Amino acid sequence: MRLAVYGGVSISLAMGVVLSALYQNSNFYAACVCLSKSSSSIMILLNVGLLFSIFMGKTLQSIFFGQLRAIEVEHLYERSWYAITETCLAMTIFREEFNLQFVLVFTTLLFLKIFHWLCQDRIEFMEQSPSHRVTFHVRIVSLMSLLLLIDVALALHAINGTITKGPNMMIMFGFEYTILICIMMSIIGKYVLNIIDMRSEEPWEGKSIFVFYLDLITDFFKLVTYIVFFVFLCFYYQLPLHIIRDVYVTFRSFVQKCRDLYRYRRATRNMDELYPDASADDLSRTSDSTCIICREEMHAVVVPEGGNREEPRDTHRNTDQPKKLPCGHIFHFYCLRSWLERQQSCPTW
Repeated sequence: MRLAVYGGVSISLAMGVVLSALYQNSNFYAACVCLSKSSSSIMILLNVGLLFSIFMGKTLQSIFFGQLRAIEVEHLYERSWYAITETCLAMTIFREEFNLQFVLVFTTLLFLKIFHWLCQDRIEFMEQSPSHRVTFHVRIVSLMSLLLLIDVALALHAINGTITKGPNMMIMFGFEYTILICIMMSIIGKYVLNIIDMRSEEPWEGKSIFVFYLDLITDFFKLVTYIVFFVFLCFYYQLPLHIIRDVYVTFRSFVQKCRDLYRYRRATRNMDELYPDASADDLSRTSDSTCIICREEMHAVVVPEGGNREEPRDTHRNTDQPKKLPCGHIFHFYCLRSWLERQQSCPTW
């Protein structure tokens, strides 16, 4: 309802200024010149352009996403306000180049960012609810392919403009589109991992570590992009205060993931030797023999005298074998390994 009122008022004002210009001038060209020299007329016409962008966004949303979930709308508002605030700070660096082109390019960037955010949230929802229709996959694959092509094209255009004309505001948009390419490649990677997991007859044990490596690589490329852009602006313009937080957050995330990877590799290097098998007596001494990670009952694998423990048909270790940690807690081998991929401490802590 509010959008309809806003649209009606905006279109009425635009028609008013256009008809007024045509009435006051003898021909169409003179009316266009009159409109271009009036700041209020330009603002009204830009407002109509924004209205058409919203209608176009709503149409594309209904085509590719349908009805948005409440959490997606909430994330959309939060990220949009942050992006607008960040761009306003960036405008202080490029204030001498602020013009109509800047507004149009920024609107295009924000428009594309919104669809990247929605696509990212929808892929995360796909992991939580793996049963989707074929139309969902057709729409999401089409959108990801389209966004990636647009990101690459606009990034190349901005970089080529910077190389041809020298340092200008387009370097900022080239940097933004490069970040969007990194994000979109990460989204595509997670979609492929989700598809592989969905097509597996049993839960894919190694999925979480692949997601971890994908996030690690994405953070690395984003960090490199941020550092290059930061150094470029410091050299040609001034200290870019608006991206200091992004550089710090990305650097901290990358370092933390590297630490987690090191701890994970150290904790899982020789799990059979580090964590002994829990015997039936160990399980009987516990108050509850349920694995708190998967919530299933644990049973000790009995090793026959003079023989070896029977190995599973499709793997070299029994993933259901309970393992005992130094703290005394017991978990399934696979459950413990999957937990160590995310946290390097006892699940009960």
